[in-house]
Amino acid sequence: MNRPPAIRLAAVLGLLLPVAAHAQARINGQVLDGTGRRPVPNQEVRLLVPREGMQQAATASTDVNGKFVFEQSGIDASSFYLVEARFAGVPYHAPVQFDPTGSATVNLTVYESGGSAAALRIQTLRALVRAEGKKVRVEEEFDVLNSSDPPRAYVNERGTFRFRLSPGASEPAASVVGLMNMALPQTPQAGNAAGEFFIGYPLKPGITRVGLSYEADYASSQVSLSDQVSYPIDHADIYVFPSSLSVDSPIFKSLGVDAAHNVQKLEARNLRRDAPLEFRVAGEAPATAQPAEVQGAEVKIVPNSMTRLGVPLLACFLLVLLWALGVRVAKEWSQWQTRRSSSPGQKQLGVKVDTLLNSLADLDELFAAGKIAEGKYWKERLELKAKLVAILKKAPPTLLESYATRSTAR
Repeated sequence: MNRPPAIRLAAVLGLLLPVAAHAQARINGQVLDGTGRRPVPNQEVRLLVPREGMQQAATASTDVNGKFVFEQSGIDASSFYLVEARFAGVPYHAPVQFDPTGSATVNLTVYESGGSAAALRIQTLRALVRAEGKKVRVEEEFDVLNSSDPPRAYVNERGTFRFRLSPGASEPAASVVGLMNMALPQTPQAGNAAGEFFIGYPLKPGITRVGLSYEADYASSQVSLSDQVSYPIDHADIYVFPSSLSVDSPIFKSLGVDAAHNVQKLEARNLRRDAPLEFRVAGEAPATAQPAEVQGAEVKIVPNSMTRLGVPLLACFLLVLLWALGVRVAKEWSQWQTRRSSSPGQKQLGVKVDTLLNSLADLDELFAAGKIAEGKYWKERLELKAKLVAILKKAPPTLLESYATRSTAR
C-alpha cells in the first residue's frame, strides 16, 4: 500500500525519535597532573552516582595522553554524576554537565601529595564573638592558602589543620567548603595536649576555607580567649557583639565601635604561627541577642526569624564565586536526590537538606538579579549554611556521602 510522503516521514520519525530520546550519553575528559604539568596515563577514573550514596556507575582508564571516555550503557544524561580520580592518595572530583546532545567533557586536575607545610599560611581569619546570657559563642573562619610551587596537596596523618582552643571551651564544631560549595562537616580529633585538635582534610593548592565554632562560659560576665593555629596569619579581624562589652588585647588593635549597629571591630596583622590570639571580653551580656546583618561594609542589627544558630561571620566571609556556584549546586543536587533510596529517618533528613539547598539557590538567584540587598543576602546565606552543617553532622555516613564526599571532595 502506497502512503503519502508525509505519512511515511511521520512513520520514520516515530521510529527514530524514541531512539534519539534514549541515545546513549557520553562522557569524556582528561586527567592532568598539576604538579608536573603533564597528562596522567593509566589513571583509573570512576563515574559516581551521588543520589545512590556515591555508587560506582562505571570505570575507565586514561590513555597515554591522560584522556578517558565513558560510553557504557545506562548513563542517563538527565541524571547527576561525579567523576572521581584518586591520585597520590587524595580523591579529586568534578561534576558532570551534559550538553543538549547528551555529551559532557570533564577535565580533572590532580596534584602530587607532600607532607611539607612550609607553603601554608592563613590569608585571612575572621572571627565573631557574641556574648549572650551565660555563654559566649565564637565563630571563626580561616582562608588557608596553599601556595606550594610546584603545587602539591598537603596531606599529613597527624592532621593538616591543627588548632588549640582557649581553656574552658566546649567541644568545637568544624567544617570545610568542599565540592560545589557544599559545607562538609569535619570531626575534630583531640591532640596530645588539653584543648588541642586537628582535622585531616587534604589542603589542595589554592584556598581551603575552614570553619570552627565553640562556646565558652560567660556566667561571670567575663572571659579570656587565647586560641592558636598552626600556620602564620596575614590578616585577622575580630568582631565583638554587643559593642557595650569591653575588649582588651595585647595583639589586636581596636578599629572603633559602630555604635549605630552595636558592633566593635579589632584587627591584627602578620601573626606568627602558633601565636596566641589573645583578648579579654568583659561586661554584661544581653539575655537574648539579635544576629548582625551586614550592609556593604557596615553591620546592622535586625530581627531574624530564620535561625538562632548564631551570627554569621559577616559578608566578607564568602566571595562572589560562592554564590555563583551555589545556584548550580542547589538546582542540580535536587535532581538526583529525588531518587535516593533510604530509611524514613534518612528521607526526613534528605528533605530538610533539599529544602535548604533550594532556599540557597533561590537566595542566590535573587541576589544575582539584584532583587535582594547585599547585607540581607550574606546574612541569610550563612545562616542557611549553618543549618545545613548542623543537619549533616547528625546524618549517617550514607546520607553524607550522597551529598558530597565527606572529607575529600573539593
